[in-house]
Amino acid sequence: MDYPYLDTVIYDNFYEMLKGRYETKAKTTAIRFMDKEQITDISYEEMIKETSLIGLYFKKQGIEGKHIGIFSENRYEYITIYMATVMKNVIVPLDKEMTSKNLSDCVKNFDVDYLLVTDETKQKTENDEFSKPDNLKILNIDDEDFKKVFKDESADKEKCIEEFFEYVKDTDKDRFAVLASTSGTDGAMKGVMLSQYNVITNIRGTLENNVLKNPTFAFLPMNHTYGFNPCILATIYNGTTLCLNLKTKYLLRDLRTFNPFFFGAVPMVIEGMYDSIIREVKKQNKEKTFNRAIKICKFFRKFGIDLRHLFFGKLICKNLRLVVNGGAALNADYVQKYDEIGITILNGYGLTECSPTIAVSRTGNNVVGSAGTIMKNIDVKIAEDGEILVKGPCVMLGYYKNEEATKAIMRDGYLATGDIGHTDGKVIFVTGRKKNLIILENGKNVPPELLESKINSIPYVKESIVVSRKVNDRSNILYAIIVLHDEEKEEFLKDDIASINKDLPSYMQITDFEVSKEELQKNSSKKIIRSVYANKNE
Repeated sequence: MDYPYLDTVIYDNFYEMLKGRYETKAKTTAIRFMDKEQITDISYEEMIKETSLIGLYFKKQGIEGKHIGIFSENRYEYITIYMATVMKNVIVPLDKEMTSKNLSDCVKNFDVDYLLVTDETKQKTENDEFSKPDNLKILNIDDEDFKKVFKDESADKEKCIEEFFEYVKDTDKDRFAVLASTSGTDGAMKGVMLSQYNVITNIRGTLENNVLKNPTFAFLPMNHTYGFNPCILATIYNGTTLCLNLKTKYLLRDLRTFNPFFFGAVPMVIEGMYDSIIREVKKQNKEKTFNRAIKICKFFRKFGIDLRHLFFGKLICKNLRLVVNGGAALNADYVQKYDEIGITILNGYGLTECSPTIAVSRTGNNVVGSAGTIMKNIDVKIAEDGEILVKGPCVMLGYYKNEEATKAIMRDGYLATGDIGHTDGKVIFVTGRKKNLIILENGKNVPPELLESKINSIPYVKESIVVSRKVNDRSNILYAIIVLHDEEKEEFLKDDIASINKDLPSYMQITDFEVSKEELQKNSSKKIIRSVYANKNE
């Protein structure tokens, strides 16, 4: 059966999107969030006014064509700052979990002119590990003076928005506008240059695959292209209401309060959420009742009667129908488990280099085991060695200041994803990674060679390999297998690994290790055979 793509309004840049939303959805709630038990609703008109005030502030300060880094936790202002920046400057989203040294390196390598911090993140710019370039200006968006910029109650709303629209209406959709960091397909940290058109056409493509009903929900880190573009910007493009979770510890509270139709997540969250449901069912001694309800629902579904939300609607929230999994592959068992309680899991596939979505499953054509239906404006082909190649308007402009890496990833106009897979022309299946990059269940990419080089720098270590291991049938951890020169030094290894972890982001830290008495297995070229160790799970 053929499932035609959906029709949606056509915007080519952020100016057109914001103008369209202002003209058609001004009084509609754009953003809803809860802070300190207080729910705040912000209309499209108010959001666009605050975006305009920030953009006009930058104009007044002569800030144009600059690289503006945003180093912040998830918050509403992140969205307005991003949209105010992207049309006349370059927005540089930065991971708030990175160390001061990592931040310093990114600011230098990405030529950041202005770094926007918050009260929560500013301390990482105030210690000796952060080397501040002479030309860098740091602004705290929690300072009262900066708050007055986008919370100016005296500003005439209509006049302010008109002035901003006049300023940005000539924005070049193909200009370099977003500098996103990624470990790339080969594991090395790079800056990905995206245009407005890359981003806008990509979020339009996601809306052509599935209907987003009110409201949607977002909680993934906003510095991630997956967490921001399809999970946040797509809702704004669509003119519907986006509910924000500002702190993950309040995730379940916010889900039940806002009762969304859809959210995007990573495997760690999807699996963890279901497992917590089962723990609660067992705690209340309701396993038999739960399993009986599943059987009843399965029986009635055969006759077109769906009772799942009657039985299970209160487990998470009664309106939730769709969850898109991205960032890493999800255990297929969870797709079936969620289906039994009335929630459809759709798989998505993409890369930061593709803004990021390449494919996403559709409610009318959810092929189990696939990575999704290829989006309308994307051309996918498979190379002779099985590598997935992608072409389309969402493909990046290139890597920042790295022409060599850009040339290496392109194949006659197609971007080489580094993934192995196959396609029938509509649905794509991803079967593995071409390289060794470890993709954790939280969507983070970890180059094992980087960790191995740090371990191997310990004087009494002979060699090592870092792999991803399963624990308790669910959680991926980074696990090191280490061979020592001097076995008598093994007692010091735990402290030395802890010392390595101290300088790494939390997601890159080695969780556990073992000492091998045997040398690691190698091929004829004396390279470690990774496949021998990669699939040993506990």
